[in-house]
Amino acid sequence: MAQVTANTALDTKSPVNLSKSVDISADELEANLRKDIVIFVGNVVVAQKDLTLNSDRVTVFYQGDKKDGSAINRIDASGSVRLTTKTETIHSTWGIYDFTDKIITLGGKVVLKRKDGEIKGKRLVYNLESGLITIESDPKGDGRVKGQFTLPKKQ
Repeated sequence: MAQVTANTALDTKSPVNLSKSVDISADELEANLRKDIVIFVGNVVVAQKDLTLNSDRVTVFYQGDKKDGSAINRIDASGSVRLTTKTETIHSTWGIYDFTDKIITLGGKVVLKRKDGEIKGKRLVYNLESGLITIESDPKGDGRVKGQFTLPKKQ
């Protein structure tokens, strides 16, 4: 099993509680140090405090110089992608985690599940700073975002 811990420039003031360290584990690892890219393959788990991303394959892009050390700039996930926080689980076929802008974009067959229901769409954008989630429909399909919700029980 391959395992890596890296530091990021994120803070803990966002609605999703994030740490500055990111733990990544997978069955295999391939590093291209000249291009500052590391590829994790097989049962990949990316953990950052209250946020966990699971995927079949993850490509990690680093930036920085050799003196100050490198930091993760972006993570691309493909295959069966699952993003989990304390309040939701999101499934998709691909994902991009932009550490600079603190935005996660998920695409393909997106399904967001919460305890009160689920929403389906083609593309989801999750702003980790504001907590805003935007879901877009597939214009090639019926052009609609679909949701099913559970009403609270009468007291």
